Amino acid sequence: MADRQDSDRREAWDGHTQVATQFLDEQPPSQDLRELGKPVSPTLRELFVVCDPSEALRQHFELGVSPFVLLHDLGTGAGRAFLQGLSERSGWRLQTLSIRRQGFGTVLASLSYLDCPLATGKLRVYLSEVQAEPREQVALRRLLNASATAHVLMGAMQPPPDVAANVATWRDELLSAHPHGRLAVLALPHVRDPDWMMSLSALARTPRWQVEVGPASQTVAANWTLMATYWNRLAQAATPGSVPQIDRLTLSWTPEVPPAPRVPTPMPVVNGASVTAAPRTLSGGFQPMAPLSLDAHLGVLLSQTGALRACLFALANQEVWAQTDGADGVAMAEQGHALLVAVGRIGHSLTLGRSVREAHVSLGEAQVLLRATRLRSGGVLMLILPRDADIAHVRERLQQYEALVLPTRAMT
Repeated sequence: MADRQDSDRREAWDGHTQVATQFLDEQPPSQDLRELGKPVSPTLRELFVVCDPSEALRQHFELGVSPFVLLHDLGTGAGRAFLQGLSERSGWRLQTLSIRRQGFGTVLASLSYLDCPLATGKLRVYLSEVQAEPREQVALRRLLNASATAHVLMGAMQPPPDVAANVATWRDELLSAHPHGRLAVLALPHVRDPDWMMSLSALARTPRWQVEVGPASQTVAANWTLMATYWNRLAQAATPGSVPQIDRLTLSWTPEVPPAPRVPTPMPVVNGASVTAAPRTLSGGFQPMAPLSLDAHLGVLLSQTGALRACLFALANQEVWAQTDGADGVAMAEQGHALLVAVGRIGHSLTLGRSVREAHVSLGEAQVLLRATRLRSGGVLMLILPRDADIAHVRERLQQYEALVLPTRAMT
């Protein structure tokens, strides 16, 4: 009798507990879960941890980190200066992540970053400069190096002493984080320092590294354009949808370029220059512009800089390659060449070197600007500008335009 009661109880228990195991579909982490820490102000987030900061960051990245850029500067401070300038020009806040010890509040590490809003989501730009005790500094930088989609190396007006050794050390840090992987590296030099350029050339010889070097630029706007267009090229080469593209390629101006027609047709006169081909629209998904005639480039530059006349000539033999309507190209090339030669002689006499990067002269009724251009190798761009033209603004627009229509070159 007792045995039968025990059997009945077991059958009743089995009837209630024999439930088929169910597997729930794994859901991707939400955007809220991907955010590091909690906001305590518009520019500060705090993350409380019970482990080392690097371990906490690693666990967070394992949840699924969005593609991001890591900004390096070899200790010159150029990276932070760029992010601060970018924040001021764009309105995007430069933010700090403070990692604190749970229960004590002690600050263990601080990271700086800036979020660039996109059509869907955002692109984060981290600064590789990390505030932490030495061991954690190394661990955090190694984790950021290993997780970044692209690395941007910012130059400075005064490159650090022993540039070659600094670049080699930085290269070794990246190699330790990516011993066998491909790396995308964009270098943005502030000046064309010979030691700096030789170091970048050596960097480009690293196996499986894709190293590109942008033109020397000293403005935040031009550097942002170079970085944004470089990122969009990476996005276009990646698996569709895996890397978001940047919509805002410029900070202070939008090139007034007409969209490309479906059937080639003559374009109207733009500020006195006949445009013979139409560039493609520079959208957020940046497509390289269709080939333009040099006259067309000068027409766009005329409208963007406010120049009165423009000419493009060969430095070697003064051959006129392009000119805007109303410009005496032969006379401009002859006198521009003579001015460059005179400036070179002055530099040689003063033991400053014969190389001339740019010549700017203010006359009674106008200003003259001559500078090397990337529109055609060996060419000199000569602009006749109004007397009250802002020459710094003109330089910035020239740099931005060349950065948009001419991609950075790959180092080989």
